[in-house]
Parts: sequence; structure tokens; C-alpha cells
Amino acid sequence: MKKFGAFLCGVLMLLSLAACGEDKEPAQSGGDNGGRKLGLGSVTTLAADGKEKMTVKTTVAAVVLDKDGKILDCDLDEAEIPLEIKNGMLTDVVDLLTKGERDDDDMLPDRDDDSAAAQGRSWEDQVEAFCDHVEGMTGAQVSGIAATDGKSEQIEGCDLVITDFVQAVHAATENAKDKKIAAADDLQMAVTVAKSKSWSDAKPQFNVEMAAVTVDEADRITACMTDAAEVKLTIEDSVFATAAGAMHSKRAMGDTYGMKQASPIKKEWYEQADAFDAYAVGKTAAELQKTALTDDGKTDAISTCTISIDVMLKNAVKAAKE
Repeated sequence: MKKFGAFLCGVLMLLSLAACGEDKEPAQSGGDNGGRKLGLGSVTTLAADGKEKMTVKTTVAAVVLDKDGKILDCDLDEAEIPLEIKNGMLTDVVDLLTKGERDDDDMLPDRDDDSAAAQGRSWEDQVEAFCDHVEGMTGAQVSGIAATDGKSEQIEGCDLVITDFVQAVHAATENAKDKKIAAADDLQMAVTVAKSKSWSDAKPQFNVEMAAVTVDEADRITACMTDAAEVKLTIEDSVFATAAGAMHSKRAMGDTYGMKQASPIKKEWYEQADAFDAYAVGKTAAELQKTALTDDGKTDAISTCTISIDVMLKNAVKAAKE
């Protein structure tokens, strides 16, 4: 009878512990994700200064949303490339680092007012202030942030022009997809700018690779979203022939990108990128980096992805290492 009583007490204790833990949100990856979503969005613009100068700027945002579409976490980076034609030729572009990669080297100049720049706040500090401000908002609420000449007095510690920040964050919320993201997982992002392999003097092209990931406490990727922007320029008669304005990323172009018809598996670029994203989940950066590639940057490891993934892979690994 004593043995039975001890056994019964043990069972009741286990049941009691289980009941106490029912209301706790699981921290491990792959459990109940609470409806969290991962989103990645970007804005690419070309601004002309006469016919011989042009600035290419890509702003990228990554977000994690809750079940109600509110931003739980936000990350931003921006690449800005000034271009100039001299003596009929595009001058060499050496520095392709993003502003986030430059860290404190991209400090704004000192000013004699009470602006964030005058207080010694770097670009990265001010972006962090913007991201802190939008946490808890929906994409629509972010779009509604009041601004004058692109700046908002609502955001303490940030006097940058936020127009592209707002658009990139809104795009990220619109692109967000349900993922198995635990509450303890970290949001990480990487943006890499490089000259295209098809670069020529008459048709220079920059490629901007983007990746947003969430990683768990074991540094394993729990969610991944990739995208890329192809900035194609044309130079004719020693001046830029490409019109100023906005350009769309491959994912934003959707079916209009036009890969499906040429694809041996009849899948569009974003569908094949989705297959890569799914492949990355569950791996550490080191494990993902070991993916075997052919000479043309393709892999046999993903049956529904026949595009070259060498640059995409490198950038996703970079994001997972952040």
C-alpha cells in the first residue's frame, strides 16, 4: 500500500508539473511559433544628377511579425553607390560596402544644432532608433508615420530621411510568411553588393543579394528568406541612358521576372528561391556553407532549384553568422 501511495504521489506530481508548464510559450525552435512570420523587403532607386552622375540606393528591411501582424523585431541596411562618367567611361567603383558594414566609419558630420548627428549618433545608431520606434506597429501604421521633408519628429534619436526605410519595412510586412520561429530566436540579416559577372563598359550591372534569417540558441536557422536586385544600367554616347526612378527586386517582380518559361523545371525565380530558403532551415551557417556546388554555382541538393545559388548561398551564410 505504501508503494502504491508513493507511486500515486509521483504521478500526481508529474501531472502537476505538466499543468504548470501548459501556459508557457515553448522557446525551442519548431514548436508552437505563435503565428510569427518572417518578412524581407527592399526599395531600389536611381537618382540622376545631370547625365553623367547617378546614385544607386537600395534599402533593405527584415522583420518578424506576431500573429496580429505587429512588428516584433526589425533590421535595416542600405547600400548607396555614387556613379560618375568621366572621359566617356564609368569611373571604377571600389567601395561596395553597405552602410551597416561600415559601422562607425559612416558617422554623419558634426553640426551645431541638437540633431542626432550633432549628438554623435552614427547612421547605424539612428537606424536602430527607427527600428525601435516601429516595433509594435503594423506595416500600415509604419506607412502612416508623419514626416516633413522625409524626416519625422516622432522618432527620438533619428533625424535621417526615413522615406525609403518606411517603404522597405512596409514591403517586408507585406512579404512576410508563416515560419516556425520561436520567441527566443534572433533576427539576422545580410546585404551584399557586387558587380555582375555580365558587367560591361556599356552595360554595367550591380547585384544586391539580401537574406533574412532567424536563428535559435544552437545557431541553427529556423527561418530564411532571400531576395536579389539586379541594377542594370546603360551608357550611350558617354552618358547614362538609364532613366531615374524605382527598380524592383526579383521577388517583387514575381511572375513578371520571366524565368518560368526558360526553366527546365518550369518554376519562377521566387519559387526556386523559396526552395533554397526551405533547404537552409535546420542548418547552422557552417553546415549550409558546405553545400556542394557545380562549377556554374548550382547544386544537386535541392531538386526544385536549378538556378545558380553560389552568391545567394554565401549571403545567407553571412546572415546566419551575424
